[in-house]
Amino acid sequence: MARPQVTQKNVHLFIPNKVAKICSQLNKSEKLSLNDAILKFYNSNTYETLSRESSKLWQEGWVYVYQMGLN
Repeated sequence: MARPQVTQKNVHLFIPNKVAKICSQLNKSEKLSLNDAILKFYNSNTYETLSRESSKLWQEGWVYVYQMGLN
């Protein structure tokens, strides 16, 4: 069975689990409320890059994406 091709139209399917884990880590490490952690991440350059299929960042693990946002 062939894997479906990931495109800009469906890349969003790969993002929610990573975002949840990253926001949970922001909550713990930066002592932010979950709402503030979510807002911080969704307004970050890292999220913008993650949501672009062409960046291929969606293929990486959540820890890598989280650490990328710290730099």
